[in-house]
Amino acid sequence: MGRKNLLSDLLSDATQAAPSALPAEERRAPQPTLGGRGVVGAMGRSLERLTAESEAARALADRFANGETVLEIDPSLIDASIVPDRMPGTDEEHEALVQSISANGQLVPVLLRPHPSQPARYQTAYGHRRVRALKALGRPVRAVIRKMTDEELVVAQGKENGERKDLSFIERAIYAVALEDREFKRETIGSALSVDKTELSRLISVGRAIPSALIEAIGPAPKTGRRRWMELEALLQGRDAIGELAELISSQAFRSKDSDARFLAVCAALAPKPQRTEPESWTSADGKAVASIDRKTEKTTLAVNEKVAPGFGEFVVGRLGELYVEYLKGTA
Repeated sequence: MGRKNLLSDLLSDATQAAPSALPAEERRAPQPTLGGRGVVGAMGRSLERLTAESEAARALADRFANGETVLEIDPSLIDASIVPDRMPGTDEEHEALVQSISANGQLVPVLLRPHPSQPARYQTAYGHRRVRALKALGRPVRAVIRKMTDEELVVAQGKENGERKDLSFIERAIYAVALEDREFKRETIGSALSVDKTELSRLISVGRAIPSALIEAIGPAPKTGRRRWMELEALLQGRDAIGELAELISSQAFRSKDSDARFLAVCAALAPKPQRTEPESWTSADGKAVASIDRKTEKTTLAVNEKVAPGFGEFVVGRLGELYVEYLKGTA
């Protein structure tokens, strides 16, 4: 086999490992120059160059195989993960990320895997928002490509977000539910979210108990933790939440609030309302409206009309001790 064919075969192998892009460092590598005098010197340097190029090609193929090289990928070739791990961000958050990348570049690569059923395409393990921002800017995505099973993808996805600690409780809950719906084992889901069995059960319980339409209306609520979401779960038991809240969540006032404020508004709308009763009038045997009584859950108020019965209020106050003793005897 000629030297030219050998080099072509080696480079072809490396190209097949990453069909859509070459690493930036390889594209910028300076081409070796032929120096020296005489045929023997030229041949020696040609062989040295051939050896160096062959070794570089092998190293390039190895790095592609191990997912260790940062490549530049056309964002139109990148699809979302098999399971979304976060709720859509606001337009303001997207624009802020676009401006940041425009000014500073993409500082952190995303993680992709070759698409399991569509050659020359990729699926995102993590970095969805960066991919979206770079697509808006018309820039290639700096990415690490790694062959992964579905289980490895969701674990990598969850680990990366867990390390950043920027997924809210409800985002973690709906992610856990989505993984379980795709028949991932709970052991895999727990590894993806870095939680124990108890916490995973809480996440899935909340994620299933709260209607997805209501979760979408509220949003990620980044400042709202597990306890508050579990309280909302309890408030929803036996109720048609979407029916009760339809007017609220469709209002402009509700939609204009931030996500945590929307959560509080929903809880306030579902909270038990104190029973309101009208004060009742107490009339004496001779037909005089001597007092009014206002009964509430927490207290009962007795108001004496001093115009109708002057001094009766003071008389009652003076008998409170005696009345209370009598009350205690009756409750013993």
